[in-house]
Amino acid sequence: MRGPIWRTFRGLKSKEDVGYFTPRLKFRYHRFTLDTYGFLLPIVGAVGGMKMGMISGEMASAISFGLSVLGAYWALLYGGIAKPRIDFDTVIDPLRKKTLRDLPFIGAIDAVGKLDELMSFIAYAKATPHPTTLPEMSGSDTHYFIAEDATNTVQSKNNPNYVPNYVCLSDAKLTLITGPNSGGKTTFCKTVVQEQLKGQIGCYVNASRAKMAIADRVYYQAPRFDSLQDEEGRFGTELKRTKEIFYSTTPQSLVILDELAEGTTLEEKMQHSKTVLNGLYDIGNNTLLVTHNHQLVDYFNGEGKGQCLQVQFDGDAPTHKVVQGISRVSHADRVAKKIGFSAEDIDAHLIKQGHRK
Repeated sequence: MRGPIWRTFRGLKSKEDVGYFTPRLKFRYHRFTLDTYGFLLPIVGAVGGMKMGMISGEMASAISFGLSVLGAYWALLYGGIAKPRIDFDTVIDPLRKKTLRDLPFIGAIDAVGKLDELMSFIAYAKATPHPTTLPEMSGSDTHYFIAEDATNTVQSKNNPNYVPNYVCLSDAKLTLITGPNSGGKTTFCKTVVQEQLKGQIGCYVNASRAKMAIADRVYYQAPRFDSLQDEEGRFGTELKRTKEIFYSTTPQSLVILDELAEGTTLEEKMQHSKTVLNGLYDIGNNTLLVTHNHQLVDYFNGEGKGQCLQVQFDGDAPTHKVVQGISRVSHADRVAKKIGFSAEDIDAHLIKQGHRK
């Protein structure tokens, strides 16, 4: 409800529905309002009248004081206590009880909410500039995800030229994604998660065709900065998050790891990553790992476990396509130059500041 609401002989009416001479009482749809404290004004008047009576001693001032006190008490008792209580007891509380006990009424409200949700899905599908479809969903024993012409829900919303991708996460169980920085690896993974969640709530997904298994759990582990409260440091903190994911994962789960075992030596990182990924492979869920560690990818490729994907570049320019293969480049220099923190930028700064000749 939005106020003011008036109670008339013909029921509750809005301000626009009542005439100037219509008998009415203002209905407060909660127990107390700021309007309740209007009784403070007569009290101020009473205090003023009392002071005038004390100074002048005139009978009129005394009468004014008495009337102001009566007005204050009336405003306090009726406007501040009785009226809101009457509104609550006669309208609000009965409606609340009816809502809680009337199953058909509750069902109607729930149905309206579901219809509104479904209509929002249709409106979304019409608004996006890319193909959308209702995915084929199944309750498979192991998770799978396939989508043709998949686009990222957020990034493609206002970009008709966004590059689509074919995503096939079926039977591989383990997908290792490599490639240069800012090439689209993380966006690819976010696309999978977004479309999985949208599919599971009955929404259209950004693809021309899609089918997926219902995931009992969806995990996304992304790097985060250390906190002063972290007792284990970066490696231990990330390890605890990986542990929680690992011990909760089932064959029906979707797990995405954006880097793994960061914050330790290369040898320990390799060993621990192998242990974790081999364990997830044995569980049989769908795991995606974004990594720059192509040696780790070479190991699993040699073992014949999983599939290897890489983001495609045209020279130094990303195409935003994900294709088969293993990338062995990082393009760190390109990114450093782009943000103005390359070796040349650092040298120029030191020379300019007089720290280096």
